[in-house]
Amino acid sequence: MAFSVNTNASALAAIRTLNATNRLLETTQARINSGFKVASAKDDASTFAIAQGLRSDIAGFKAISEAIAFGQATANVALSAAEQVSNTLNTIKAKIVAAQADNVDRNAIQNDINALVNQVGAIVDAAQFNGVNLLDGVDSDLRVLSSLNRSDASSAPTAAYIDVAQQNITSTTLGIDGINVTNGTVALFDSDGDLAPAEGEFLALDVDGTVYTFEFVNDLTSALTAAENTAVVIGGSNGETLANLIAALQSKGFSAGYNTAGEIVVSHADGTVTVDAATNATGLESTDVAGGDRAAALATIESAITTVKTSLATLGTSLNQLKTQGDFVKSLTDVLTEGVGTLVDADLAEESANLQAVQTRQQLGIQALAIANQGPSAVLALFR
Repeated sequence: MAFSVNTNASALAAIRTLNATNRLLETTQARINSGFKVASAKDDASTFAIAQGLRSDIAGFKAISEAIAFGQATANVALSAAEQVSNTLNTIKAKIVAAQADNVDRNAIQNDINALVNQVGAIVDAAQFNGVNLLDGVDSDLRVLSSLNRSDASSAPTAAYIDVAQQNITSTTLGIDGINVTNGTVALFDSDGDLAPAEGEFLALDVDGTVYTFEFVNDLTSALTAAENTAVVIGGSNGETLANLIAALQSKGFSAGYNTAGEIVVSHADGTVTVDAATNATGLESTDVAGGDRAAALATIESAITTVKTSLATLGTSLNQLKTQGDFVKSLTDVLTEGVGTLVDADLAEESANLQAVQTRQQLGIQALAIANQGPSAVLALFR
């Protein structure tokens, strides 16, 4: 080997080796610091590009998970409200069934039914989430973003949706706001102030085939034309005569009282009240007010219950779809995240072992360079 002070081949070789070791040390330290073995395109262009595509899909699927959760919340509100409507309809049905019996206070039952029908309306009106109401028939079907589909890696993704069908279970649509189980009534009045029944004249009221006759008399000692008649004393004024008539009606089980129009509304728990054609009380006018149809009310409530049951099934099916899709999207996101990690994450246990080895090589390289740098000084010994 030639001795030269101008060129130190051993030192140059040591420097090259040491530089390579330093670069390897920098790479190892960067992987440990970032946790990535492929942190940018310069580390591995193709792997980084694939990872970026997967990261894009992961971000999209996270947004889809939020959209599905939002859709579930909207549908859950609708389902909860529909269940409450169903329970209320069951209560209304119980009231209507009770009204089928004789000798019940159908007016009181009707008041309960009216309150429950109003409750159905209030429930449906309140069943909205972020302005979307799936029960009032006003909004369109709810389209919930459920997936991003692509035919291959290079094609653009297309959005997929799950539709939650709009239901319409308002009281008007169900037909329950027209339910009427009351008996027919009679309105009695003296419109011209000419009420002047004479002794022996009468008012006859028919209650589903049973006739009650109220006979006007001058006093209670007057003989009635029929023993089964009920006496009504003619008073000194029209108001007094009408007051006596109300008392007589109530004594025979009729409900009788003035309405806001000044008419005497007469009803009976046993059925519909009508004025018998034979009535001849002078100046006493009447109007028959039709009652409800109890059989029709029962049919109406059964139809309403069936409609709401169908809506419950539809909403329940949609919610199950959303839950299943939500679980799938979450699982898919986890798998994609694991895939990205496999591509770009550093094995820190392996990098830790590499760090120890590279640091040792660096120290040895420095020592080798120091030894190589001492070579030219050996030439001095040739000139002593």
